[in-house]
Parts: sequence; structure tokens; C-alpha cells
Amino acid sequence: MLERMAEYHVVYARRGAGEWRAFVREARQCRSRGRTLRQARVALRRALAYMVADPYAVDFLEDVRLPGGARRLLGGHWAARRKAEKARLAAEVATRRALQALRDLSIDLRDASDLLGVTPAKLQKLLKKAG
Repeated sequence: MLERMAEYHVVYARRGAGEWRAFVREARQCRSRGRTLRQARVALRRALAYMVADPYAVDFLEDVRLPGGARRLLGGHWAARRKAEKARLAAEVATRRALQALRDLSIDLRDASDLLGVTPAKLQKLLKKAG
């Protein structure tokens, strides 16, 4: 059996027409395959069950091998998502501050909604979050 680790490095690679192969870097004899990444991941955990007591208690550090162009585009996608999430959080803070300023002027939620271009339900949620 493998010594118990909190995480394992897993490599996924596309082989042929629509098949994914996976292996645990620390135990190359632990392999799997599947038509989708998800199927390969599930099969890999099943294979890992022969080597560790609880394969669902460990984390996979995943390395998905893709051709250069696709890998670059995927990296760009994730960078854009992180940037969008940061912008969303900044917009939420700005909305909360503006809402508070409007509320301090005794402007009701419906009018604040019209002024901010945000639904009353969303504003209510922001008010609850601010506590």
C-alpha cells in the first residue's frame, strides 16, 4: 500500500479519439482511463482504493496535458475568470457603499434600485450581507 498522503499528483492525457488516460505520479501502477475526464477521475479513485484505505479522503493535484495552443487558451480563460470575479467583488462593494449612501438620504429600496440599476432583491441581499 501507498503511504497515506493528503494529496496525489495526477496526470491526465488525451489518447486517440476521445479517450483520457490518467495515472498517479507517486504510483505509476495506479492508472485509469475513460471517455471523459470525469470518468477517468472516478476510475482512478477506484484504482487508488486498492492502494490506500480511503481514496476519497485525498486530494488530486491535477495536470491535464493538452497541446500548446489549447493549454494557452485554457490558461487565458482561467485568468479572465479570476479577473471577472475580482471585478464582480469590487462592483459589489461599490454597490453596497452607494446603497448605504442612498439609504442615509432616506431613499427607499425601489428608488435605489432604479438609480443603481440593480434589482430590489439583490439590494436586499446586499443589505443583509452588510449586516
